[in-house]
Amino acid sequence: MEAVKRLLALALLLSLALGKTYLIPIQGEIDPALAVFVDQALSRAEREGASGVALLIDTPGGRVDAAIRISDRLLQTPLPTLAVVQNAFSAGALIALSCRQIAMLPGSEIGAALPIVAPPLGQPQAADQKVISALKGKFRAVAEARGRPVQLAEAMVDPAIEIPGLTTKGEPLTLSADKAVELKVADFKAGSLPEALRQAGFSPETERLTPGPRVQVARFLTSSAVAGILLALGLLLLLLELFTPGFGVMGALGLAFLGLYFAGGWLAGLSGAFELLLFFLGVGLLLVEAFLFPGFGIAGALGVGAILASVYFTFGENALLVMAIAVIALGLGLLLVFRYLPRTRPARALVLESAIEAHATGEEVEVGMVGTALTDLRPGGVARFGAKRMDVVANRGFIPKGTPIRVVEVRGPTVVVEALEE
Repeated sequence: MEAVKRLLALALLLSLALGKTYLIPIQGEIDPALAVFVDQALSRAEREGASGVALLIDTPGGRVDAAIRISDRLLQTPLPTLAVVQNAFSAGALIALSCRQIAMLPGSEIGAALPIVAPPLGQPQAADQKVISALKGKFRAVAEARGRPVQLAEAMVDPAIEIPGLTTKGEPLTLSADKAVELKVADFKAGSLPEALRQAGFSPETERLTPGPRVQVARFLTSSAVAGILLALGLLLLLLELFTPGFGVMGALGLAFLGLYFAGGWLAGLSGAFELLLFFLGVGLLLVEAFLFPGFGIAGALGVGAILASVYFTFGENALLVMAIAVIALGLGLLLVFRYLPRTRPARALVLESAIEAHATGEEVEVGMVGTALTDLRPGGVARFGAKRMDVVANRGFIPKGTPIRVVEVRGPTVVVEALEE
């Protein structure tokens, strides 16, 4: 009986030892949505009793905050972890160093983790010393935790650290497969994934985990270019909707684009109700400034600040790039409206260049003339003065359709009106 128990216990230990190895791909740009995927994958591997987790790393880098989230999660997991490196540059190097073992594939490299800032209209350049120091500290902590050479890890980030025979001052450290193994940054070289698993002592039975539709959509929507364009299209279409009567297709499309913009941040875990409320508070303040207090004052400044804060809280270090893309796209959109839709009411209302069209007579429009708003004035719209039908602009606020109005100013082709008080 005792022998049977021992055999059962041995069989149980053997089955645990031969459990599946879960494969997690770290490919393409590292972003917050990828961090969410890695966290979900590790949680599943822990829950299902995996024998180990192998990260297949082939990345040029990406966002530092996302890489730090992945690194922290790898340091916390109780499962054996293996980085199988094809290319681990920048943020990818931090992820690789966070694993318990590192295997270098043929032709692989690791390092070049100098943080880069990409100005919207300029060439990428190294971040300031404060950012470099913070990231260098993170690399140092990870190297210490995994027993790897601290100075080499720091040299991957700080180009001021010179390693004789490896780097010259002014360039961050990058190691080939052979050098990484020789200097004990990596544990061994492997000709293939199966060989890397065998040398690491991992089970050859594998299960590859891939990002689900939610993560894939989030990665697409939160890319800087897509997020900036969605933001610009949403604001542009809502702006045009303000100058057309009723609520139509442009307003619905504008809300849809803004919905996609916020959906990406929510799916990636970047934003929530606070960022959403902050953004629409900013939009509301800009509308108040436009319709209730003409000019640009406190409400307008607070509105712009609230929108910028919402984008910053959502995209962090990438916020400047997202806003720059949005501003450029919005400017191009307005240019197209003015260029190709000069005869439409939205375009005329935006530039305040509507021509006065007198259908019955050729008389001039004069200050003091009384008429009726034929459409909602937001502030632009159409009004009738006797037999004349013309485009007008309300001097302040919103004037509903059918309201008696009076001409208060004529500036060239622009007729400014106000609601007629009874």
